[in-house]
Amino acid sequence: MKKIMYFLMTWTFIGLGLAFVPNTKPKYLHLDKKQAVYTVEASCGSCQFDMPGDDCQLAIKLDNKKYYVEGPNINDYGGSHSKNGFCKVVRKAQVQGKIVQDKFVASYFKLLP
Repeated sequence: MKKIMYFLMTWTFIGLGLAFVPNTKPKYLHLDKKQAVYTVEASCGSCQFDMPGDDCQLAIKLDNKKYYVEGPNINDYGGSHSKNGFCKVVRKAQVQGKIVQDKFVASYFKLLP
């Protein structure tokens, strides 16, 4: 009987613990059909786009101009230094948002295959 109680209590605590694990899916997937959608190049600003700065930050190239992105983080879409990470390759993405003080403030960001 003690083993059964121990088993049930253990799984109850595991279940409660998993309920509080943060969602690790990218957050910027809410498309607004009223706004324009741009297909851009996305990568690390300092590693791939030769932008100023020492830190690895997500950046896009829109109309041949480069902008750091506010909103999604460079690691939201996998490790930035992994084989297909933003510090290693330039990827295509669909974005929505606006340019504010030379930064692209994203309301939607989706990587394309």
